[in-house]
Amino acid sequence: MQRSDQAGAARVRAFGVMLWRAGRWPAVAVGALTLVRSLMPTAMIVATGQLIDSVPDAVELGLGSPDGRRALWALMAVAVAFLANGAAETLAPYAARAVGSRYAITVHDVVAGATVSPVGIAALEDPEIAAELAAIEEYDRARIYRDAVVLLGEYVNQRIQGVAAFVILLGFRWWAPLVVLAGWRLVNRSVAQWVEKGVALGHVQSGTGLRRAQYYRSLAVEAPAAKEVRVFGLGGWVVDQYASAWQTAMAEIWKGRKASLPGVVFSATGLAIANGIVVGALGWAGLRGEISLGVLVIFGQAVLAGARLGPLGDFQWQAGRILHGAHKVLEMEARLTDGSPRPIPVVAGSGSTGHPVTVRFAGVRFTYRGRTEPTLEALDLTIPAGQSLAIVGENGVGKTTLIKLLCGLYEPDAGHILIDGAEPLKARDRFGVIFQDFVRYELPLRANVGFGALTLADDTGELEEALRDAGGADLLKILPAGWDTVLARGYENGVDLSGGQWQKVALARAFAAIRGGAGLLILDEPTANLDVRAETELFDRFLEITAGLTTILVSHRLSSVRRADRIVVIADGRITEDGTHEVLMRRGGRYATMYTLQADRFAATGLPRVNAPGQGMDNVA
Repeated sequence: MQRSDQAGAARVRAFGVMLWRAGRWPAVAVGALTLVRSLMPTAMIVATGQLIDSVPDAVELGLGSPDGRRALWALMAVAVAFLANGAAETLAPYAARAVGSRYAITVHDVVAGATVSPVGIAALEDPEIAAELAAIEEYDRARIYRDAVVLLGEYVNQRIQGVAAFVILLGFRWWAPLVVLAGWRLVNRSVAQWVEKGVALGHVQSGTGLRRAQYYRSLAVEAPAAKEVRVFGLGGWVVDQYASAWQTAMAEIWKGRKASLPGVVFSATGLAIANGIVVGALGWAGLRGEISLGVLVIFGQAVLAGARLGPLGDFQWQAGRILHGAHKVLEMEARLTDGSPRPIPVVAGSGSTGHPVTVRFAGVRFTYRGRTEPTLEALDLTIPAGQSLAIVGENGVGKTTLIKLLCGLYEPDAGHILIDGAEPLKARDRFGVIFQDFVRYELPLRANVGFGALTLADDTGELEEALRDAGGADLLKILPAGWDTVLARGYENGVDLSGGQWQKVALARAFAAIRGGAGLLILDEPTANLDVRAETELFDRFLEITAGLTTILVSHRLSSVRRADRIVVIADGRITEDGTHEVLMRRGGRYATMYTLQADRFAATGLPRVNAPGQGMDNVA
């Protein structure tokens, strides 16, 4: 039980921290309005009781008598409490909604700051982190954060009224409020455990079972899967899977709730007995003339108001979710930022073409979480400044892993990586990279290209040069709003691009990085969905434009990268072959075997094959 109380206190503190971050003085104002709103009903109860007691004598003796004046003061007190309560009832929810909006924005800022704070991406690939983020997102969809201040304000309002009723009952018998409180305390314990268990199960299922159900739902109602769902007739299957996943997840929640119900029923019986004792004592005192009618009304209403010390139904359930959600957000922040928020790193380029850099891998070893065999083992590689390097190898040997290590997205288990003598994180303004799964931002063309160098995002001339170098100058002629055209359907004048056009935009992003000061450019198979001829032409153009800079090309199509100054083959976690295309072909090793197999496969399609002098199958483009 003590552990439960400590957990509850931790959640309250977490909400307080988040609310303070959202705005301390607005939060104080909402607290003051909530306090006034909570005390006015009790003030009206007391004033009404006084008015009832004073009216008979005031009628008999007149308003000029002491009893008459007492009745007037009581009536005035009722009116003031009524007006103050009305004002608070109007202003408190309005202020709470305003602060609630700020609270929701603060939650978004904290989560966003925490998720972009890690220097690498390994934490975001952790299944536990992914599940927590999914649960937080589900809370956001349910408006838990936006409505947090309003709902908790209602919860606090009810509780304060209950405390005020406790104080009033002390005027009857010292033991009366204690008996009522004991009954409600018993109920609260069982209901709190019921709510806490339900909230915890709901949070877990939000990140697991309900997350899976939400995914099936997205397949049914969102655009990306719409074509295949219809073509393959998956509509019924998707709906069935959604229903099954939702039912399975909710069954766990319902099971947890059901297990706690016997305790709730037992405590409710105890509450009925406690209230019966106090109400019986009040009735007996009234019959014996120990208390007046007005006082009996006051104490009777206080007993009824004591219910606000007990379970508050949906308010309590929502309050539990709100406090739990705040605690999870701060836990997420602490986990991803090592306990203290870190500033989001900003890459600031120089605004001019950078000089080539030297790259060095020394004894690098890396193993993915959950695996025992390392992907890279004792890897050594030096890339001189200004060299174009191609990295090739079979699927799954670690080509992309090497690039992610170079970009600082993962940390090696052993060894070190240096860019011009500096760690990757300290040299992020020196390189640009386009991955195979490059992001197609649902933003204007300007942003999609300008993200390569934020310092040039508003320099239309530089961006036009980058787009022209990428072969995409014609895009400006067909986009309705030019640079301001959103590259996605569903927006006003929005346009979706073809795969080839997106390749040009991504390449332009890389060229923008060059113009922003990058001296190392990396293409990690961003052209995988192009045919071999188009990819070869694109890589050739890339090498021409980046001549003199350090470049790294990753591709599984060997014919596309044969013009690189140097080619390395990765196998068994190491560099197994190193040399030019001609040298590697003469050696007849792994590279030559892979190249010949690809060339023969290409020739089998019936397309012409161009042979370079002295190399036999030297160009399959």
